Amino acid sequence: MIVERDEEAYGVEVKNTLTYIDREDFEVKIKLCEQLGVTPVFAVRMLPTTWFRELVNEVGGFGLIFKWQLYPFGHKSVADEVRAKLGLPVDCPVSLEEGTMDRFVNWHDKRV
Repeated sequence: MIVERDEEAYGVEVKNTLTYIDREDFEVKIKLCEQLGVTPVFAVRMLPTTWFRELVNEVGGFGLIFKWQLYPFGHKSVADEVRAKLGLPVDCPVSLEEGTMDRFVNWHDKRV
């Protein structure tokens, strides 16, 4: 999706899976952002360190990394059971932690 803040356009990819985004998908999304003239932002549960560095240092993008896989509102009991029985980093918050969005906003504010 394309979003805009303070007249800056961002191509945002959200991956809320326990596995990494596919490398080919990662590269395609970056190329697509380059073609559209927007800055890539990946909001993902995890990203390999080398890919994160590539995104930030080579492309000028941003990686919003979540440790936890987030379940939809209303599925807290399922998330609790998965976390307890399988030990997976899952949660079902009512909303994102304020500090999570602050990471993006602070990065954005430094750019404009």
